[in-house]
Amino acid sequence: MGRIGKTGLGGGTSSEPQESIDQVEYETLASEKELALEAREAYLKNDLRLDSPIKIPADAKIKDETKEAGYDQVKYTWESEGYKYESRWHTKTPEAPDYQGNSWVVQRTKPGIACGSNARPKQESIMVKDDSPQGYRWVDKKIWNRAIHARNTSGRTTEQKELLDNGHWKSKK
Repeated sequence: MGRIGKTGLGGGTSSEPQESIDQVEYETLASEKELALEAREAYLKNDLRLDSPIKIPADAKIKDETKEAGYDQVKYTWESEGYKYESRWHTKTPEAPDYQGNSWVVQRTKPGIACGSNARPKQESIMVKDDSPQGYRWVDKKIWNRAIHARNTSGRTTEQKELLDNGHWKSKK
């Protein structure tokens, strides 16, 4: 009589345990999922970041998320010249206008200094398209947040709509 393998009685002559069809299918699916994750990581590191309206360094930290509100988001974060930068790609958010689509929002933060002769509050700004030679300006995040609140409560002004439209950089991805 054969020996008992992983799936029960083994009828072969090999000393190796027999694998069930379920085990082989599981291992195949796990391998395919691992390959898909590796491809996604390579896409985020080598392709998507190049679509950002601001240059994202190759060593930026990447956070890939699916938000409970029903949209996907990828955050790239890095530090440069005393600022912390975040270039955030996201699919259309539930409250956004229909024409928005996939877009980027870029934020920079200068950390505050609590006390001393160089004391200052934290400064947070959003990069917004404009007609200047560099093509953008930095807008205080409080103004940005007021525009978002106004949009969500149907009380936004034309200026607030333009601010939000120009702060959401259309993605080609």
